[in-house]
Order: sequence, then structure tokens, then C-alpha cells
Amino acid sequence: MATEEELDMHVRVTAPSVAFLPETETSKAVVHDLHHSDLLPVYGYVSHEYLMTGVAVAHSYCTRLLLRCPADPNKFAGLVIVEPSHLWGGTTMWRIIERWLMRSGHAWLEVDSQAPAAIDQIKNADPERYKEMHFIPCQTLQEFSNKISAFVKEEELWNDYRIFKERWWAATLQSPEILVATSHALRSGQMGIKAERVILTGLCQTADLIRKFIVESAHLRLPDGSAPFEGFMPCQSEGGNSLPDFRGAKIIEVLGEFEVNAIKIFYGKFGAERAPHRRADSRSFRLYEVSGMSHRETRYLSMTDKKRLSTVDLEGAQWSTFASSFVYHALFDAMNKWTTTGVAPPRGTTIDIDKFGEIERDEYGNALAGVRTVHTDVPTGKIIDFTPQPGPNWHIGTEMPFKDVKMWAVYKTVANYRRQAGEAVDRQIEAGFLLPEDAEVLRRDTIEQVSF
Repeated sequence: MATEEELDMHVRVTAPSVAFLPETETSKAVVHDLHHSDLLPVYGYVSHEYLMTGVAVAHSYCTRLLLRCPADPNKFAGLVIVEPSHLWGGTTMWRIIERWLMRSGHAWLEVDSQAPAAIDQIKNADPERYKEMHFIPCQTLQEFSNKISAFVKEEELWNDYRIFKERWWAATLQSPEILVATSHALRSGQMGIKAERVILTGLCQTADLIRKFIVESAHLRLPDGSAPFEGFMPCQSEGGNSLPDFRGAKIIEVLGEFEVNAIKIFYGKFGAERAPHRRADSRSFRLYEVSGMSHRETRYLSMTDKKRLSTVDLEGAQWSTFASSFVYHALFDAMNKWTTTGVAPPRGTTIDIDKFGEIERDEYGNALAGVRTVHTDVPTGKIIDFTPQPGPNWHIGTEMPFKDVKMWAVYKTVANYRRQAGEAVDRQIEAGFLLPEDAEVLRRDTIEQVSF
């Protein structure tokens, strides 16, 4: 129960108005990430667009919401995953969790709360359709793009990025209140479904946005005075100081091996006891670091991604088959259970780091400890959390597969490999980091495909 002093500090956001924005032959929703949108009819889902109008930071705004939910409202399970659109447009969590979300009857909502990106990436893409969209005036996305450092020198990276973020936050002041207003709109039934629980999530830059909300916007409340979100899931951010508990909400923070490596660049080398983002579990907080996880999953690529990445020279490696999405399915499922039944998810677990800040590795070069999977416990190659060639794809994971002679030296027979891999899958299920439905896919599409 909040104290009177805390109640006095609370700020109730203004209730927004939401209007359906229909599509016509000449006016369609602008969607930057079509990843697996073809699966919507397979699962009986629809995609609807809305404009939300209200007041935030004492100024009016109008922004776009993109909802994906069961076509039959009676099949809606009550949970909505809310994801702000990335500063460069589009979203990331949808492409990772859409299978789990749709087979479970949940809904997903993109909210274009970051002003420069929303104006340049959405409104300017179709000025007539989105003519009502507006925010507090700020710099354009193009102006920001022209001033972002190329990050050539590692020692300049963190300082440049910090300056960029400070400028970006100042340009999108209305975002926190817009996110809370979105939660109200979902709970009030203005979009055809009535949310019982709302989880706020994001990956990369939007994870930074969620982290900032947790630290700086705990005073914001729904119009009725209640907390806006049952849970927060900032995923694969660039780190920062450890997150505090958030009264009335659960927090699951997820980092991949890529981010654990990147944090050294941002904050300098650290031993395990000095990792700035790490903290102990609590009744409302978990931190998971996933060994082998890169910044972007390549197991399930869109056709656009396949075409774009087909020309990249991997220098003998191949795109990683690491199933990031399956780990996320389990963690989002755990968050749903945590916020409905109170059953806590698995204990937090982190990757082993030596006193020099380097990730400790096994004889094959794969990271030790952290969230374990069949990919790291029964490897068929060395998992690499980045792309060999520098450039725009450097944050995408690859792997160097073992040759047949290596597979024979490690496992002796295919049957022995499959036995060990099956046992690893069972351990991951028991530990709470893999759902049985996804385990069957791993067995069929990965384990049973191995031969040597």
C-alpha cells in the first residue's frame, strides 16, 4: 500500500481518446516490420490501426497504435504486450514472440510514442493518412541521424552514445505519459478488447526506454490512480546501473552474450562483482543473461532479411541457428504466470566473467553459465555473437559449425549426440527456459537434422 506521501507524488495521466483508422484501397497502415504478419490469419488474428489523442506534459499529442489480437474477442486471454516502436522505426519483440503470443490468445500493441521517429517514419510516410499526428515540436529523425557518431573508436563510443541519448530523451518528452495512456486505452476497451494485464517491453533502444521508465516514471499513474503496468521486460539493452524494484509490478531483464560483451565497451572492463547492471533477485525482479544469444535472431528470418543478408561474407561461418525466440517464449510465459498466479519464475542466472571482464568459455569457445540451451550444452559448433565483417550487420550472430571429424571426436555416434541433446532439452524445460511446444520443434528441426 502506497503511503500518503507517495500518493501525493503520483501523477495521473489524462485519459486519451482512441479512434479506429480504417484501411481503404488507397490508404493502408504503414508497417515497418512485416515479419511473420502472414501468420496472423493462420492463428485467427487481425491487425487494426488506431489514432490516440490526449494531453501529455501539458501539451496535446496524437499518435498511431497498431494492435494485433484475436479476430474473435472471446478468444482474447487478457494479456497485452505493449512495445514502443524503435527510434529507427518498426519493432523487434513482435518478431521474437509472435508464435507464443498468438497460440496463447494474447494481444500485442505497437505504440509510436517516440516523437521524431513517429513523425518521420510513420506520418511522413503517408502524410494524408496520418495528418492528425502531432507531438511537442522537436528535432527531426534526419537531424539526429546526421549527428550520430560512426563510433570508430571504442573509447569514444560510450560518451557519444550518452550524448545522443540525452538529446533523444529531450526530443521525446511525452513518451512516458503516452505509454501510460496506452495502458488505459487498452483497459477501457476502446480498441475492442479489454486488457486485464499489460506488460511493457522493448529490445535494444526501446529496452533503454523501458529502463528509463522504470527509474524515472514510477510516479505516473492511470487516470484512476492505479499502476499502469503489471510487468516490465527490458530486453538486450546496452545496460546501465542495476534496476530498482517497481512497486506493484514485476521486472524481468534479459541480456544476451552480445550485450554482456558490449557492456565492456560502454562501461569499461569489470569483474563479475562489479558488473553495473547486475543485482540480486527479489520478490519482483529477475535478471537473465543468455549464453550464445546475439543481438538479433537469425533462426527465423523474414524474406527481406534473407535477401539483405545473402550478400554478407561470413568468412566460413554461417548464420546462427540459436533459438533466441524459444528462450523468450518461456520467459514471457513465466512473466504471465508471475503476474496472474504469483508463481515466481526461475532464479536469475548470469554468464561467468573472469576478473578481467572477459567471458569464461568452454573448450569449444562457448560461454559458461548463464541461461543454458542445447546449443551451448551439446554444441555442434562455436557460437559467435557477432558478424565477422564490420558494418550494419555486425550485431547479428553467426556460428562456426564443427566438421564431421570434430563431431565424431566429440560424440562418436549420431545416436549419442541425439541422446545428449535430448537430455539437454529436458534440462532446459525443467529449468523453466523452454516450453514443451518449442522443445518439439527443436527436436524435429535441429537435433534430428544432425548427421555426420
